[in-house]
Amino acid sequence: MRYLVHLNAPELKGVANRTELINSIRKHPLRKSRILSISRKFGLSPTEVAQIMGVSVRTYHRQKSNTPVSIFASELGVKLAELYELGLTTFDRDEKALQTWLSSPIPAINNEVPLELIKTNLGIDLIKDELLRIEHGVY
Repeated sequence: MRYLVHLNAPELKGVANRTELINSIRKHPLRKSRILSISRKFGLSPTEVAQIMGVSVRTYHRQKSNTPVSIFASELGVKLAELYELGLTTFDRDEKALQTWLSSPIPAINNEVPLELIKTNLGIDLIKDELLRIEHGVY
């Protein structure tokens, strides 16, 4: 659960497994500030963060940083943190190399740019699969 550090969420510090994580999120969804924390690591714009949170850009701008987000947005935030940690591991903790890869067209995924796919669960899964292939030398 090392990846939770990327959310900067002290309330998740004691979470030991995915079951505890989902129960924690169901009872106490993440705050907007936690989504912003991981979104900054990906360099996402406010419009893209609003899309992840499932709100309009106007609502996004009106919300305070301590506003709880939906359970869906909380889960997406957790998946982004997990993806970011996997990316760092894959690229030997080189954030610049990871950012370059994330913003480049990738032939193995129809020349899609990973940053354009990470706004949905399926997109995150696709990028995660590709990072795992790279990690294991299957690309």
